[in-house]
Amino acid sequence: MKVTITARHIEIPASVIQMLEVKAEKLEKFGHKLIDLHAIFDKEKYNYTAELTLFAKGITVVAKAKDSKDLLTCVEEALMKVREQLRHHESKLAGKRRRMRRSKETVMADLET
Repeated sequence: MKVTITARHIEIPASVIQMLEVKAEKLEKFGHKLIDLHAIFDKEKYNYTAELTLFAKGITVVAKAKDSKDLLTCVEEALMKVREQLRHHESKLAGKRRRMRRSKETVMADLET
């Protein structure tokens, strides 16, 4: 997966970049083919903003988090939002597969009788 980072009005520490790359790799466990992650970091006066856009096969996830204390916690919140959206999408797909399997079994049972 390709990670692209954009910074506006801020210098990003190496620890934040490294943490983002490590945690982005863990998102692969949701079963989606992840293509690209674009992270935009911004600072306005005392507020930090992190916006993550994740492109995967069949889905695009956008999460934005704002924090006044620390950039690291802001990134953590945005990653948590991305994780929740991927989990929700995965559960929707699982339900759809279940319904498809049931309808296929019903059709096959009707053909046999």
